[in-house]
Order: sequence, then structure tokens, then C-alpha cells
Amino acid sequence: MGSVQINEDLLSDSAYFAAESRRVALVEMFEFRDRRVVFGTGALSQLADECGRLGAGRVLLIHDPGIAPLVDLVCQALDGLDVVGAYSEIAPNPSVQSVDACARVLAAADFDVAVALGGGSTMDTAKAALCTAANGGSVADYFGFDLYEKPPLAPLVGIPTTAGTGSEVSRVAVIADATGKKAVYSSYLQPKAALVDPRLHQDLPPVLTAITGLDALGHALECTASTKSNATGDAVARAALTAGCPAYVQAVVHGDPNARYQMARCALLAGLLLSPINTGAGHALGYGIEKVSFERGAPVPHGAAVALVLPGVMRHNAPAVADKYYFAAGAAGLALGGKSREEGVELAAEWIDGLRRQHTPYGSLSEAGISAADIPQMVESALSVQRLLEPNPVAVEADDAARIYQNALN
Repeated sequence: MGSVQINEDLLSDSAYFAAESRRVALVEMFEFRDRRVVFGTGALSQLADECGRLGAGRVLLIHDPGIAPLVDLVCQALDGLDVVGAYSEIAPNPSVQSVDACARVLAAADFDVAVALGGGSTMDTAKAALCTAANGGSVADYFGFDLYEKPPLAPLVGIPTTAGTGSEVSRVAVIADATGKKAVYSSYLQPKAALVDPRLHQDLPPVLTAITGLDALGHALECTASTKSNATGDAVARAALTAGCPAYVQAVVHGDPNARYQMARCALLAGLLLSPINTGAGHALGYGIEKVSFERGAPVPHGAAVALVLPGVMRHNAPAVADKYYFAAGAAGLALGGKSREEGVELAAEWIDGLRRQHTPYGSLSEAGISAADIPQMVESALSVQRLLEPNPVAVEADDAARIYQNALN
């Protein structure tokens, strides 16, 4: 671990976050298997060293469109290396077509290391395109588990610009085809390094901070409730919730640098759980919302879609995992004195519901343009995502999914 000094004037005077000031001034470096994570304010300064460690002479940048100031910062951090090109044709929800188009460009390029700069869509596009370019064919040929036979075309460094998906540390990419969202799982998708620098999130608009933050909290809540979780997974999920729950509102409303730091920590820790544990019914039902809304030309963002149904899923799961949600309620600072486990679950569910209603345009399914007539199609879509429903702690049948959607209409 090394230290990077930052301007103390950037730190909030909030009493709650004062205790975190020392942490914000540190860059933490740690490794999992064969990947390295550099986390903290100033982490971007390590980019050239990380690319050099991976053998870079020529770097290709894959980035979100419309983030020119951040691209400039990354190019400055790559000083001394040859940036041979940039690709920014990133779809908001990566599709087979958009990933295959990126793969064709990468296959024709000459570079040693790729750097992905952006949110989850950019990360998933870069990860899947690099592997598809090396293995041939279409990304659709690799839906499922461990179907890539060759490593990616070049090692990847992931630099997230949002605190949401945690894709920079996972070995999964979520890609849409004509029937909905599908997943590609492979150890080859794992970026070789992730640089998580909360400074890159500082200018993210409040609504995007809110929506991506809900995704991070949803990852932590669903992973801790999963039947695949264990003592280690619970510890990581609880650390994510302890960081993110009290920081969310400060990050969204005030853009507090310390709060953004904690939300970045939450997203990173929860992202580490996605490959070994994964999420549950909240994400499966969220995909149903995304599919219907996308088809009518008014797509609901992923984090908002998950948060629309997550309160109902938490209530559905409560008989099996009340203790997990009770912990989240405590981490959020909700008043639990004298409350039963069941009452704590309700408080946690209402808290998630309130965050979405207060800080995003998606107060309900109806406000998102979805009606009761859409429920059968959403149920069908959700039930097709068995990879997420199987580890849910309480079985979700068609009637259960329909009830959760119905309750989310208003």
C-alpha cells in the first residue's frame, strides 16, 4: 500500500465522514489470483505502471462516448506509452451486434494492452469483444459458462467512471440478444487490472449517481441473500453495505467526495461477489422490465429496473434471510430499537423504495411507462433467467413474479 496526498479542502466537514478522511488519502493495492486492484483517490496515477507491468508499448483505449475530460486524464496518465487508437461506439445496453462490431475493430488493430474507461456497458463490451476477437465468431456463440477456449486478444485494464456494476473485477459480461439479456461467464473475461479512482466519479450527475448506486447496493443485498453465499461472501457483502448504505444520499445529493469514495468501495466489493456468488430474483425481474421498456423505445436503466422490484423481492425472501436484510437496515442507520427481524426487513425494503422514488425518475413501474398489461411478458422474461432465480433464497414462481410486478406498479 502506498499513499497519495490529496487536497484536504476537498474533504467534507460532515461529522459522519470525518473518520473516513484518513482512508481517502490512501491508495490501496491488492491482488486476487492473477488480477490486481488499485483502489483510492489517485489510483489513476498507477495506470502507466500497470500497463507496463502487463507488457504495454501500444495501448488501445475503449471508452464511453461523451467523457472527453476523463479521456484526457487517462491519456495524461499514460504518458510515455503509445496510445494507438480509441474506440467509443459503446451501446448503453451492450448487444450482440455492438459487441461483435467492437470485436471486429479490435481484431484488426495492433496493440498490447486495452484500457476500458466507463461504466458497466463499456466494461462488458471491452471484456466480451477482446475474448470474441481472439476466439472468432460472434459473442452469441459464447453465452453460458467457460466456452472461450483462448485468452483475450490482449490484457485489459478496467477503469470505472461510475460506482455501480463492479464489472471491472468480475468474470461475467451481460449482453442482450433478441430475447433479452444473456450472460457470458469465463475466467478469460477477468480484467488483469482494475484502477478504481473515485475522483473520476466526481462530476457524475446526481441521477446517474443514484441509479448506478442502486445497482451497487442491489448487488450487495442480493449476493448476501444468495444460497451460494458463505462466510467469506457475507463478510464482503457486509463490508460493501457498511460502506455504501450510509454514503448513498451524501453522494447523490451533495456529491461529497468522501461519500463517493465509499460508494466506489461498495461497488468494488459487491462486484467481487458477482462471479463466485451472483445476484438473484431482483436482477432476474429487473431484466424483464428492461426488456419490455427497451422494446418500446424508453429503456429503464438497469439500476432503476432492479430497484423497482428489489423491495418486493426482499419481502418475498424475508422468511429465509431476514437477518441479512436486518443488517442492511442497521448499516443504513435506520431506527431498529425494539424492532423485530421482520420489521427490520420492512424498513430496509421501504428504504430502497424511498431512495429510488426520491432520487430517480422511476418512482414506480407506471411512471416508467409500464402497465399491468405488460406483466405477463415481464414474468416470462424473468422466469427465463434461471441462472439468477436458482440461487434466490426463496423460490420465485410465475405467480410470485406477477405479484411483485403488480405491487411495483404504483
